[in-house]
Amino acid sequence: MSSAKPQLFEQTSQYRHWRFTPTSLAQLRAANNKQGVERVLQGLREEAQVDNDRNTLETRISEATNNLLSPEEELELIDYYLQVTVAYARMYGKGAIFKPEALNNIKSTAVNFMKRFYLHNVVFDYPPKSIMLTCFYLATKVENSFIKIDDFVRPLNDVVDKNKKGVRTKNEDILDLEFVVIQSLQFELAAHHPYRPSYGLYLDMQAYIENNNLLKEVYDRTQYYIDQSLFTDLMFYYQPPQIALGAFKLAAKEKNLDIDMYLTQRFEARSLELLYPILDDIQEVIANRINASVVDKKEVKERAALIDRKLILCRNPEKNPNSKLYRKKIADRDEAQYVSDSGSE
Repeated sequence: MSSAKPQLFEQTSQYRHWRFTPTSLAQLRAANNKQGVERVLQGLREEAQVDNDRNTLETRISEATNNLLSPEEELELIDYYLQVTVAYARMYGKGAIFKPEALNNIKSTAVNFMKRFYLHNVVFDYPPKSIMLTCFYLATKVENSFIKIDDFVRPLNDVVDKNKKGVRTKNEDILDLEFVVIQSLQFELAAHHPYRPSYGLYLDMQAYIENNNLLKEVYDRTQYYIDQSLFTDLMFYYQPPQIALGAFKLAAKEKNLDIDMYLTQRFEARSLELLYPILDDIQEVIANRINASVVDKKEVKERAALIDRKLILCRNPEKNPNSKLYRKKIADRDEAQYVSDSGSE
């Protein structure tokens, strides 16, 4: 007897290569952080050799060591910039730069890319403030909403000019990191999200639930819970339809709509036995995220600024364009290429 045909999502690269358990994900991030710390210290030693100044080396290593970010601080900083990404999506939406129906896909793909990126990289090498914009711009291409880079950065710079503070974004700030991001994504750019399956569930439920007005309210509220799920690690644990259904259950509970009747008619008892614990976990994770996010926005911003300041002191100089080591390695590489080209004639 042949085995059951795998579901469509199980045939995707996201299912094959970007699924983890909470334990394996925590171990991966801890290992990345440890290796990142080692690269920072090694880079500082190499930079001191460029200056040939031992006192500078000791001072810089001391500063860096006292400000090294923990895996939790890395996640906290990344999370802040994920929220900035969503805020940018709203800004672009108000400017009618992207079609409203495309914004959810762009936003969620950008978040997906950024979260994947930091499974193979650390903020010591690539600060999220820079990676965020590259992931967002790459997402516009993947989601068939491509715009020219000049048009993409213009709203960002308009905000800087209006507020008369901040740093203007240059095209190369985004484009120079594009291949780095794509490479870190293992050239797997398809990103699947709960928004589309949530709409499919809404259409399917109409055949089982008579109160369509209430069902529409539940569906609209479901989108809020899906938005919140983007800031969690659920995308690494469960399939998009499962996350969509978990969000639906949260919204239905809030609106006093019983969708268990739908589930019992739509799924076999054995399937529900396996599905309910998954849905319970999804609901708990989203609810915990919402409860944890009920804090003063000013406090969150100040906390992110503090971690950003620490990051300045513990960045890997080998990856920092403003460092002497970075400039020396670029010069050495260019010189080697020049000699190689000359020698081949």
